[in-house]
Amino acid sequence: MNSIILNEGFSSEDFPGAKDVYLHKGDLLLYKGDQHRESAFFIVAGELNVRIISGSGHETSLYALMPGDLVGELALFGLKARTATVVATQDSHLREIKASLLAEKIKDHDFLQRIAALFMRRYLRTHEVVCRLGQPNIGSKLCRYIKTLTEQHAGHQDEIVVHLPSHAELGKLLSCQRETITREIKKLVSAEIIESKAGSYYKVNVRNVDLYLADMLE
Repeated sequence: MNSIILNEGFSSEDFPGAKDVYLHKGDLLLYKGDQHRESAFFIVAGELNVRIISGSGHETSLYALMPGDLVGELALFGLKARTATVVATQDSHLREIKASLLAEKIKDHDFLQRIAALFMRRYLRTHEVVCRLGQPNIGSKLCRYIKTLTEQHAGHQDEIVVHLPSHAELGKLLSCQRETITREIKKLVSAEIIESKAGSYYKVNVRNVDLYLADMLE
């Protein structure tokens, strides 16, 4: 295979002997908090997406990773817990870089400079995303969606039964994972904002919905 030299200044020849790894579209490479595999990865082909999920369940896409990028390199510098989740958005070909290989490579001053440049670019890209955050969390978006369903009923009622789409469909609608919707639904039930009924029907306490949304604005 010909050497690949791309945007971050790395090439496939920088990592001789690295193990080939293949991902299908949708495969999870890393997840936030994982400490089981201390490896970095060089992207030969394909595309990955770096994501973070806040404590409130809001999922944010930070940036895409393309051929020539490194991912997971912080684990090789002592930061064992992964700081973000990385998912393949295309079928992808990677090379797994072990700590022993990187230890040899960083003895080279030019390679070390390229690593430093990579860290700076990642910082700037992440900072840009953080600066434009401020969108409502998933719980708030879900509650607003439920409120729109109650408003379709004529007359004023304290409690209204509505039908919700599946958690997977709600995830697509609100741009998050199905598991996040499941978690937020449980929170709304615990807060007595909604009550689960048969099937996908929920009884909504209209007053509690309004109080919840008002609290989110404060």
